[in-house]
Amino acid sequence: MTVPQILIVSPTKREMESFLPLAGRYKCPHLVCGLGPGSTSFELTRFIESRGAPYTVILTGVAGAYQWADVELEDVCLASSEAYGDLGRQGPSGIEPISLEGDETQTEFALEPGWRRIIKSDIVKKLGIRCGPMVTVSCVTGTSERARDLHERFKSIAENMEGAAAAQVCNYYQVPLLEFRGISNWVGDLDKKNWRLDQALDATAKVLEKVLGVLSD
Repeated sequence: MTVPQILIVSPTKREMESFLPLAGRYKCPHLVCGLGPGSTSFELTRFIESRGAPYTVILTGVAGAYQWADVELEDVCLASSEAYGDLGRQGPSGIEPISLEGDETQTEFALEPGWRRIIKSDIVKKLGIRCGPMVTVSCVTGTSERARDLHERFKSIAENMEGAAAAQVCNYYQVPLLEFRGISNWVGDLDKKNWRLDQALDATAKVLEKVLGVLSD
């Protein structure tokens, strides 16, 4: 069974391992983009320039959730928007966006209008997916103070290191981006003994299987 021109992207080899059987079954090309915005921008742009723009990009893997959001560990979330959360300067009240007169820097990207053309709202609800804004950082949040600042500033449900970069590339090439993240930990908790990586990846793979099934109909 083939889902034409659906590119599956994951940040790491470990994450991609959970989705390779699906990529093979539906004959989807796949890409390990690496950690962080820089690597993601480079690898995704290189793929599109060499192989052409896909019908859509699915970015999938794990993320941390903000404890003030209505999200639980092992939930699977779909990004309604993405933002560069720590692009700016560190000030006394936290991270402050940089505004330069005469320059325009886009730091936030709406994703929902794009994927609404592909996945209907009733399907999102039926799959039990939590939908909301996500934040991309270059440096993982390690304090509750910064976590609360990012959550309140962007009204975000989860934090990752690649989404905004993928959104920026997809926005340029006019390709819809669906970003699915399994919640493996709480933002600010750096003790991996508390993380649920395997469970979050398993849950995300099950959701992705259903999504690919819908897209193949």
